[in-house]
Amino acid sequence: DHRDLHSFPTRRSSDLANAMAKFNIISQFLKDISFESPNVPELFFKQDNGQAKLEINIDIQIKGAENNLFMVDLITKVHSKLEAGDKSIFLIESTYSGLVQMEEEKDEEAKKRTLLIDVPTLLFPAVRALITRLTSESGFPTFAMQPVDFAQLYEQKQTQSANAK
Repeated sequence: DHRDLHSFPTRRSSDLANAMAKFNIISQFLKDISFESPNVPELFFKQDNGQAKLEINIDIQIKGAENNLFMVDLITKVHSKLEAGDKSIFLIESTYSGLVQMEEEKDEEAKKRTLLIDVPTLLFPAVRALITRLTSESGFPTFAMQPVDFAQLYEQKQTQSANAK
C-alpha cells in the first residue's frame, strides 16, 4: 500500500482551534528585495559550468506594537552556487511583511504559533511568486521554491532551543 507516502500528521480540528489565535492580516507588502548575479556574463559564455547547488534560508522576525498589532517579516535568502569553486550563480534576498491585527490572546503559545506558522504560511505564496519571477528574468532556469512547512520549522526551532538550554 503506497498511500502513506504522502500522508501527513493530522490533528483533530478541536486541537487546531485551541492552538491558534484569531487574527487578520491588515496589509502585506514587499519591504526589501535584492537580486545579485556577480558572475554574469562569464557564466553564460562557458559551455559546461558543472552542477549547481542551492542554499535556502528562511527566517521570521516579529515586532509587536500596542493594540495587538504585529509586524511579521518573512526573510528569505536563496543562493545558487556552482559546486566546483563555490562560484555564485545568483543570490536573492527578500523581506516580505505582513501587518497583523490579533484578537486579545492570553495563551502565549497560541500567539507564537499564529505569528510564526499561520501568518508566514499566508505570506509565503507572494515570496515564492517573486522569486520565480526574478529567476525567470535572470537568464538562468526559472526556480520555483517548494512550499514550506512552517509548523515543522517551528517545531525544529523549539527542539533546537530546548537542546541549547
